[in-house]
Amino acid sequence: MWKVAMSEEVGKAIQSVLERVNQAAARRPKTLPAVPPRLVAVSKTKPPEMIVEAYRQGQRNFGENYVNELVDKASDPLILESCPEIKWHFIGHLQKNNVNKLLGVPNLFLVETIDSAKLAERVNSSWQRVRGAGSQRLKVMVQINTSGEQSKHGLQPEDTVNTVKHIMSQCAALHFSGLMTIGHYGYDLTLGPNPDFQMLLSRRQEVCDSLKLPLEEVELSMGMSTDFEHAIEVGATNVRVGSIIFGNRDYPNSAANTPNPSPAPSPVPSPAPSPAPSPEKTSKTVSVEAAKKMKHLTVSEH
Repeated sequence: MWKVAMSEEVGKAIQSVLERVNQAAARRPKTLPAVPPRLVAVSKTKPPEMIVEAYRQGQRNFGENYVNELVDKASDPLILESCPEIKWHFIGHLQKNNVNKLLGVPNLFLVETIDSAKLAERVNSSWQRVRGAGSQRLKVMVQINTSGEQSKHGLQPEDTVNTVKHIMSQCAALHFSGLMTIGHYGYDLTLGPNPDFQMLLSRRQEVCDSLKLPLEEVELSMGMSTDFEHAIEVGATNVRVGSIIFGNRDYPNSAANTPNPSPAPSPVPSPAPSPAPSPEKTSKTVSVEAAKKMKHLTVSEH
């Protein structure tokens, strides 16, 4: 029964989110590049069985925040057998000592979090060594710290052009695909467009003007479960959605290392303190409100 219920819930969630993605894309101004948005299903802390169910519904792009978790899932026999066309996105902070491990992941599609020229160089040399000189170039995005928060990783916005130029001129094994940001959590859209998204848009324009690149060839990865529709409306081509597809996450004590929003009340008391969620997780209140807007989708609270 658990598998049947899981299959139905994940299937309905995927279809509902895809419908919202398409509707948001239809609301975009005609002045923006007509690039169909890509949905990245963020599957961190979720079992391989749930990834397989989403894959069976047609989902192909999946995102993970932690190198070890991605390595384990990408090499899981069930996923290897059931998901031959899966495309893995790495969307967490990448430390240099984990580069080789990450680049060995089968079906690695895109590294979204290059946040320095030095890291780009390390990834470039490792990709050539791990995959061979004749391999296809690895797609990468440059992560920008648009909010200026010390707790967030990413380049300072003013370093964007020089870093992209360095990747394009000095990292022959890498293919620059676009820009990525996380931004402030829980931004109130009644105050106007999200300034972090606007910042990423302006940096893309600067990159394209400086390096003579077409806008449609520089992707924007921005927007998560609570704000992906707004992100698409203003120009996102890649959105990272997790909790409203797979449900709220259960974090092991060692899994998270980021600031902790106010924890949601749990029906079962726990003697251990609540661990801090990772960047894509938002408060239970926001997640439930978002879920209520979706037809046929129930977000379980546990």
